[in-house]
Amino acid sequence: MKKAELLATKSLPPLSDIDLRLLRVYRTIVECGGFSQAQAELGISRSTISTHMSNLETRLGLTLCRRGRSGFALTERGRLVYESASKFLTALEGFRSELGELQGRMTGEIKIGMVDNLTSNSSCKLYEAINKFCAQTQDVHLIIQVVAPNQIDNWLTRGLLHLAIVANLPSSDAIHSETIFHERQELYCSSAHPLFDMDPKLITKDIISRQAFVRRGYSVTTPYDSFFNEPAAATAYHMEGVAQFILSGKYVGFLPCDFAQQQWVNNAQMRSLLPNICGFEVPISVTYSNLAPLSLPASVFRKMILAAHQTSN
Repeated sequence: MKKAELLATKSLPPLSDIDLRLLRVYRTIVECGGFSQAQAELGISRSTISTHMSNLETRLGLTLCRRGRSGFALTERGRLVYESASKFLTALEGFRSELGELQGRMTGEIKIGMVDNLTSNSSCKLYEAINKFCAQTQDVHLIIQVVAPNQIDNWLTRGLLHLAIVANLPSSDAIHSETIFHERQELYCSSAHPLFDMDPKLITKDIISRQAFVRRGYSVTTPYDSFFNEPAAATAYHMEGVAQFILSGKYVGFLPCDFAQQQWVNNAQMRSLLPNICGFEVPISVTYSNLAPLSLPASVFRKMILAAHQTSN
């Protein structure tokens, strides 16, 4: 069934402020992955969220999602409504921002994506850019979302993010990247792993190559898999997941040095393996989509991100 056929089941009355609020609530629910997860983001109770959803479904004459003991899941119509609503709300927010620019002021919102655990990296100065930006204007709502690296490009091109801070990955021509700092990554094992107590002088590349390792669940340009003879024995999509596999004592894996050092190395729960051979630098960039020009607030904030990191380098 085509999109037009799916959405043509009922004529929609003119949109009101209430409809816009309900659509924003719906967008947040979908992006948070359910009612319970959306409570903190929306600042309202689960029962109120449920009421809003029921009102929206009644208003549209559509069942948008399934919720219950089996969890939250979108219907096909619900997915199409979400995509259309996201485009509409993004365009509306863009209009508000452009209107503010015509009036000589910055308004609207900036959605920033970032990969997990960048905060542990002392080279990440995003907070400095936030400080300077907020000192310049209080009329722009900043939103930060932690997004898996393999989803960043998609979110940027779909308009779900304005900017993102992410490791340099294979990217399309639609994405513009500017390196702001580098992140050191090394191979780690935990105190429960047989290599933890081995004399560092006895650990060789051959020994490393025979270890069971956890791989990243997305393609990268850095040589995470190239040190091993066999395919990965486990997969994780976030640093927290990689760390849990390493802590089990059954796997070795790569982590950002600052993250591993602060959390586990200093507590003698992990150690780095052959850092001079198995370590490398990963460029971290601020990225945005070339498909549409950045709004004035997003453009200003991008420049502040670049300035904050140029000062620290």
